[in-house]
Amino acid sequence: MSLASIQKLIDPSGQKWPTVEIITRPTGAKPPLHALVIGINKYKENVHLVGAVPDALAFKSYLTDDLRVPEEQITLLVDEQATRANIIEALQNIGRPDNGISRDDPIVIYYAGHGGQVDPPPDKTANTLPVQCIIPQDTSKESDAVPIPDFTIGALVHCIAQEKGNNITVIFDCCHSTVGSRNIPENVRFVDKADLPKLPSSLDEDIIQATSSDFQDVLNLPSPEILFGDQDSHVTLAACGYGEAAFEDTVEKRGYFSSALLKLLRSVQIDSLSYRRCIQRLPQLLTRQPQNPVCEGKHADRMFFNARVQGPSACYIPIKPDADGLYLQAGLVHGITPGATYDIHASDVPDPSDPPLATLEVHSVEPFVSHLKGTDVPNLPTVCYGRQADYGPSRTLDIHITQEFADEAVPSDVWARLFRGSLHELVVRPVEPELASVIVSVNSKKETTFTLKNPVLVEHRIETLPSPDYPTIPPEAERVIPVLTSLSQWDWHLRHTPDVRPFHKMIDIEFYQLQMTGEYTDEGNPVLVPEGNNLNADGVADIIANLENYYGFKVVNRSRENLYVSMVDFSGQCPSIREHPVADTPNPTIPANASLTIGYGSGEQMPLMFALNDDQDIDVNFFKFFVSSHPINSGLLEQGSPFGDERCDPPESKMKELFEKDALWDALTISVVQRAHPKEEDPVRIPPPDSTTTEPPAEPEPTTEPTTEPTPAPAPDPDPAAGPGTGIPFTGRSEEPLQVQARSAAVVNGAWFRTPALTKELIASIRGMMLRTFSKQQVPAGATETEQTGAYYEISVIGNDDLPKLLSDETEMIYRSHSAPSDSEYKWENGVAFDESHELWSKLEPGDCFEVMVVARGRGWVNDADRGHLVFW
Repeated sequence: MSLASIQKLIDPSGQKWPTVEIITRPTGAKPPLHALVIGINKYKENVHLVGAVPDALAFKSYLTDDLRVPEEQITLLVDEQATRANIIEALQNIGRPDNGISRDDPIVIYYAGHGGQVDPPPDKTANTLPVQCIIPQDTSKESDAVPIPDFTIGALVHCIAQEKGNNITVIFDCCHSTVGSRNIPENVRFVDKADLPKLPSSLDEDIIQATSSDFQDVLNLPSPEILFGDQDSHVTLAACGYGEAAFEDTVEKRGYFSSALLKLLRSVQIDSLSYRRCIQRLPQLLTRQPQNPVCEGKHADRMFFNARVQGPSACYIPIKPDADGLYLQAGLVHGITPGATYDIHASDVPDPSDPPLATLEVHSVEPFVSHLKGTDVPNLPTVCYGRQADYGPSRTLDIHITQEFADEAVPSDVWARLFRGSLHELVVRPVEPELASVIVSVNSKKETTFTLKNPVLVEHRIETLPSPDYPTIPPEAERVIPVLTSLSQWDWHLRHTPDVRPFHKMIDIEFYQLQMTGEYTDEGNPVLVPEGNNLNADGVADIIANLENYYGFKVVNRSRENLYVSMVDFSGQCPSIREHPVADTPNPTIPANASLTIGYGSGEQMPLMFALNDDQDIDVNFFKFFVSSHPINSGLLEQGSPFGDERCDPPESKMKELFEKDALWDALTISVVQRAHPKEEDPVRIPPPDSTTTEPPAEPEPTTEPTTEPTPAPAPDPDPAAGPGTGIPFTGRSEEPLQVQARSAAVVNGAWFRTPALTKELIASIRGMMLRTFSKQQVPAGATETEQTGAYYEISVIGNDDLPKLLSDETEMIYRSHSAPSDSEYKWENGVAFDESHELWSKLEPGDCFEVMVVARGRGWVNDADRGHLVFW
């Protein structure tokens, strides 16, 4: 976090803060942690990955460099080493007696590579669910190397737990169930079962027979939960939830989950963070589809490795008594937040003979001291020390305050109260930008901006609030803090799910456009029915906002429970929370093995309609469905927009009152993206001049089409300006006109202009590209354009050798954009929009660039290109 920006807010005088003494002692003994680390990029038959091996090496480096785990306590298998036989042998070796691993020593098993879901073997067809599996490097339909199924991994881990205890952590950076998309997206760690060999009968029977009878009884259940669920043998951290995809970043060559996990683990004291809190504190992963890491296991609330790994050193903070209690001699500048707990020790030297005298909670925080609760501890020595035991409540909002905001903020003692923890409904934790849920900054007009890290909002470039439809927010505490309070509630309630997910595999959310049947209900409302296919694709529906279009949901309950359903609408640009009426009945709203329609299907149901303001091109609403075994009072979550006339004062303890006591509940969310234009026809966007100074800007304004009236010298469309804060990472534009004429049937072309060289940051940020030209063509008398003739433009991907790059089939990466207009006057034309799914982006590397070619083909064809530029978004 930027301590300078926090200090500027709390103490605008600029005085230097005093240095606080924190005693750091080496822990001495080597950590008793043992690890198996597996990473596979290069598969024998399946699609290669780029980030799995770097993830594995980075995780090993964390163990050796950060936690000081000796190399001899780590087994590393990468690529060709990670065969089926070697993985199984390595797992068996961990569980062998007399191998140097004592009972209850921490054990971590890390896997990065492909996962999958296959049919159970013929002798296990009683199981009603498919089998989850990991894909060894040598998996092949032509050999005996089949995927390693969950029951085999579970049996191996169970054997380890029997011999070594249940201090076992299993980390999977792969998909572990069928990816929900109709087409498997690119850059995911998943192999479809059609590309995998079938599991044979009696697979790994020797391994299963070595387990206890209790474990074998679990395997015989109709739908066994072996690696996931409430198992006692281990805690599982997985890169994504059921039906989701685990993506990897092909630019950084890392998995999104592993990268975020290691960044978080390196920022904390490992023995003070629980597994569940770790997953809760992960920032939202900026993937193209929702990816929500999960933590499962009976011991998910344990500290990492059961607090038996402290890292290379331990930090002890002196505690001093005062008239009103005990004060920890460290505070906000050290990342301490209200609700954190500290073990109180008589000594500042790590020693098993010095157990904690007490555990106290931080009540309030000053810049460099923290007041502790419950200070009536008997026999507390005059000099004692605090060592962090837990990082505090999960409801803390991780924020980053930029220096630009701190420089413009109006001085107020409320800023100090914010970070002290004395604002009742809001607890914040200052963090670095990559770990923040909200980034607070200012734009060029010195107005406050709030940038959310919600991946759907980031993808559609509407993550920076407030939008132009709402009043601006000056950098004043009285205006900013209510917004942060609202954003804290909005972000937490949208992301929050129960620790145990009892229904998420048994509930389907479908979304349909509706059509009228011509019939009417007794109440006089038109009867509506679904038109076309389910629009929900992997938790996202993409529609055209038009008040003439009607929409509705269908909730399918495949469980054996009668359930209550509530639907809550989270607006992406307010951010407000509104309950949507479902059914006015005291009875369960969706019986077992039945479905419920919302927006159609009964006399009083009204359809959903979506509209955008005239100056708005896109918006997102998140519809969250709460399902429970008891009635749900989701109206308690409602809050208005903090950007309107009404300030947002959300009620306290909402989640406590949301469900009745002892209710089983779950939640599923679908994002509805509303566009003013079809996706493939999105207008070229020119950035606004006053976006935030440090983060991606608010949604840019669309370009207006230039006049098509004939003029001798029409003015060109304004070119987009490149550079920081413009909303367009960079551009390429022509320096002068170019005319190309074909004198035969052969192709004649000329290089018109190139972009600057791409950097890895640009490659990561660009989501689409379009060529825009101001030109005309001359057509031979009586000729019409065909595939063999015409005047058009091509875009090439140029590599470091100054030649077009090649695809795997040796085809040059040259792509046709559009034809020049057949007109006597120059006209502006938009080319093809190359979105992120196009193969043009598949081979990009830092140093590459794009080149635009002016082309004419066929005798007499002329392409007269006056001006042109490439636009990126």
